[in-house]
Order: sequence, then C-alpha cells, then structure tokens
Amino acid sequence: MYHYLIVGGGIAGWSLAWELRKRQKTFVLFDRGEPKATTASAGLYNPVILKRFTPAWKASEFLEYALLQYHSAEMQTGKKSVFSIKIYRKIHSAGEQNQWDTASQHPGMKKYMRNIVHEQIPGIEAPFGFGVLENTGIVDTASLLTTLHRELKQKKLLFPYRFEHENLQLHPDYIEYEGIRARNIIFAEGFGMKKNPFFKHLPMTGTKGEALIVETEMPPEVIIKSNIFLAPIPQTRQSLVGSTYDWTDKTSTPTAQARKNLSDKLQSLYRLPFKIIGQKAGIRPTVKDRRPLLGRHSENPRLWIFNGLGTRGIILAPKLAKILLDHIEFGLPLLPETDIKRFG
Repeated sequence: MYHYLIVGGGIAGWSLAWELRKRQKTFVLFDRGEPKATTASAGLYNPVILKRFTPAWKASEFLEYALLQYHSAEMQTGKKSVFSIKIYRKIHSAGEQNQWDTASQHPGMKKYMRNIVHEQIPGIEAPFGFGVLENTGIVDTASLLTTLHRELKQKKLLFPYRFEHENLQLHPDYIEYEGIRARNIIFAEGFGMKKNPFFKHLPMTGTKGEALIVETEMPPEVIIKSNIFLAPIPQTRQSLVGSTYDWTDKTSTPTAQARKNLSDKLQSLYRLPFKIIGQKAGIRPTVKDRRPLLGRHSENPRLWIFNGLGTRGIILAPKLAKILLDHIEFGLPLLPETDIKRFG
C-alpha cells in the first residue's frame, strides 16, 4: 500500500512529489500529459505586483523555500532549472516614477525594487526609464516536470492516462483505484478540478492565458514588463510574450484573437523585427478570493485537495505542499486563508 496517490502533474503535483520523496513517503502520480497552466506559463518568479507596486500575497515569504527546492532538484538531477534574471518594468509617466520611488522605500520591497534606470535596451523606447527588480527570474518548469515524469515512469510510478473519479473506491482506512491502494489521495488537478465530483463545488473560476513564442534580438539577461512581458526562454534563443486574460473561454486551444492581441502589443513595445514561431495556452486555476485551495473533503478524511495557486504557483507551490503534508501527517494547522473550510 502506498502512502499517497497524487492526481495532477503540474507544479502543484511536482511540489507534492518532491516533498514526499524528502519524507521517504511512497506515492504514485497520475498525469495524462495534457496542456496545463504550468507548462503554458513563462515560469517567472517575482514577488511584486507590478501593476500597483505592492507585494503579492506570501510571495516574498515563500520564495526562499521555493528556490531552495528548485536548486535542490538541480543538484540531484544535474540539470539547471533556475535562472536569476532582472525584470525591467517600463515606466510610463512621471506619476509612475513617483509611485515607484515611494514603493521602493517600503521595508518589504527594498530587497527587490531598485532605482529607476535609463539604460538603452535595443528596440524598446522608455523615455521615463525602467524600474529594475532584482532577486527575480525564471524557473524552467518544463525541465523540472519532464525530469520527474521520466524518473517516475522508469520506476512505474507514473500513470499517464486520465483519472476516472467514478472508479475511486473509498474505504474507512484507505482508498483504492484500479487495484492501487493508498492511505490518502491528493487532487492537484488545476482547472481540471471542475470535473472532480468531490471538490467541484469549490469556487474556482479559471482564467485562460495565452502566450507567443518569438524570435527577437532581445538580450537574454533581462525580462521586460510593460502591458505585456517579454521574457527569454531558458537555454534557447527564443522569448515568450504574454499574457492574455480570458474569463470566458475554458479551453486550452490557442486562438487567433490572442495571437493578434499579443502581436500588436509586442509591436508597440518592441520596435525591431520579430518572428512568431509558436503559441501556448492554458487555464490558470484562479479562485474568486485569489487564495489557494487546501484541505480535506468534508465527508471522507482520505480525500485532499491542493489547488488554486493562480498566477504565482511557481513561488507558492513548494511551501504550500509542505504545509499541507505537515497538516496531514502531524496535524499542524493550515493557513486560514487557504483552508477550504472558508467556503463552508
């Protein structure tokens, strides 16, 4: 009998698997390999909300733990996954200059927000300069997930097919699925939660995001943020341009409308030629109150959920995985803001 079944192989599932291996707990992972928010994202880690120059919820607090886990994975696998890259936030007015200067003096922001600079970046006009953020960068999530899935597949601990919830058998002391028994099951399905009969009542909205893969002359050591972001794709000569926000389309199919929207915005931001070579789409697992979903099913103590990480899952997932497993294993409390009991 396994200690856990994990359903979902995005950054939430990766974080659970990594934490369980540290604890020497046995598990199997179910992941169909279909498009997910993790692989559609740029993998940016940045604890500052750049629209308002304010700290994101728990981001600075959780970032240190997240990077520790990702660097540990690098050491174990021998594959680089974390790339420290500065973010250059284009300043659009004198008013924004004042806002940046004020926010950068906040004690919680001094570690990240630096002075406004007037550097020349090829193809980008910024008469009011750039606000520079440090201790930011990109996590190559595709590499992390591919490496974990390959290892689990070799050990026959990865089941690459759809999880059929109706086939899950519930017993007082364990759960069973297709002959596999475990003490607990954790659903980390992202927007797939909407099809989960045990947790679909939770208020996840889901927001579709699309991004373009482009070739430009941008230097690989900077990330540009304006009304879109332009970020290098690690270990390639390509960049990612994103992202859109669509609250109505719940498919993972790239659209012509998003392609034109992003292309027009990139053309306005970046005045040199560029070439579009691809497009990605995914559904962000966003919740109406913008907080994650962690906790136990109200009627069956063997069923757990780990979801709703939203746009900053790269930062939040590793520490929240630890918190959830500490809760399951040792009875330590969940953060009240994340506990699904808040919805009754």
